[in-house]
Amino acid sequence: MTLSIETAQRQPKSAPATLQKNAIRVDGRLTMSREALDFKSFSSDCLYGPYHLPLNEIVKVETCWGKGAGILPITPDGIQVSLSNGERYQFIVADPQAWVKSLSS
Repeated sequence: MTLSIETAQRQPKSAPATLQKNAIRVDGRLTMSREALDFKSFSSDCLYGPYHLPLNEIVKVETCWGKGAGILPITPDGIQVSLSNGERYQFIVADPQAWVKSLSS
């Protein structure tokens, strides 16, 4: 069986992550499949998420700073995902460059 280039580049990936929305931070799991980027909170009563971001709607992925209180840069381990409708999502992850590379392929 031969894998297509897209299949080879977009291997499923999953890791703990923190959603950052202004001053709010929510711990959960970020999962990338061949079709979408999904975030699900570890807490079942969380008001933020789950989020389902289809890969074909992602127009830009870049590294960003994780911020304390929504304003103070505290870690360079963030990624920002911009969608075609103008929405932006920020996640703090281990190895942000690998996530940017995977999502930009």
